[in-house]
Amino acid sequence: MDKPSLTNRPSKPVTPKKEPKGITASVDMDTNKMQLKLRAIAKHVGALADELDAIDNAWQCDCGSTEFVDFYSDSKVIRRECEKCSEQYAMNDDGLPTHPEGSD
Repeated sequence: MDKPSLTNRPSKPVTPKKEPKGITASVDMDTNKMQLKLRAIAKHVGALADELDAIDNAWQCDCGSTEFVDFYSDSKVIRRECEKCSEQYAMNDDGLPTHPEGSD
């Protein structure tokens, strides 16, 4: 078998490299700055999640009011009273209203 020669070139043209189909992206960035930016985003996402949880878990009286007064004992909320209808709610150890006081 003969060795290929540098002067003897194939008669077929060389086909260009095929580009991949679909969307491609090239990313060039300073990773130190990107880490700082991602940390800032994570901090704000955490705060946003807490705020959305607070909205979802907001207290509402049976009358529909969200205005209330808390009564404390030893820095702990023991009772909540609706400002609109004066309905009173006992608070559990987690600081969440259980049921109206006086009801079963």
